[in-house]
Amino acid sequence: MTDATLARADLRRDQMVIGMVGSAHFLSHFFQLALPPLFPLLRLEFGVDYATLGFLMTLFYATSGVCQAFAGIFVDRWGAKRVLVFGMSLMAGSIALAGFAPAYWVLMPLAIAAGIGNSVFHPADLSILSLKVSQRRLGRAYGIHAFMGTLGYASAAASIAFLAEAFGWRTAALVAGLGGLA
Repeated sequence: MTDATLARADLRRDQMVIGMVGSAHFLSHFFQLALPPLFPLLRLEFGVDYATLGFLMTLFYATSGVCQAFAGIFVDRWGAKRVLVFGMSLMAGSIALAGFAPAYWVLMPLAIAAGIGNSVFHPADLSILSLKVSQRRLGRAYGIHAFMGTLGYASAAASIAFLAEAFGWRTAALVAGLGGLA
């Protein structure tokens, strides 16, 4: 192979890895804000106040924060890809199942499960980028990674609100979660 052919293959590999990891980071941040746009509808459905609904986010973020160090250990032990797929599946599945919640209390363990799923993203993402992306593109990779997370935040509220308005909150949660599983 020529140097030019190797360079193109190297670039394609880096682009694929950056794209896949960036997409995962997008989903992480998207799902972090999947429930709050539904709060007005959840408040009416379950007869709870906004502080009670906010507690779901406290459970989510507290669990995610506490579990990140453990997620890093799991990434080192079992590999970033496996842990990332597990976390994405757990988080997306938890959001999808929220669409079936018959009562507020059912959302609480789902928020905890989603937080566990979310905890894996930074340890797994950064490990994959550091190990798989060429050194000369690593800064760009981290920049795209951060941008995709922010894009996930930005698109969550509009997407979830649109789905909830058009089809109801249960369908919005189910569609978002199944989209993440896909």
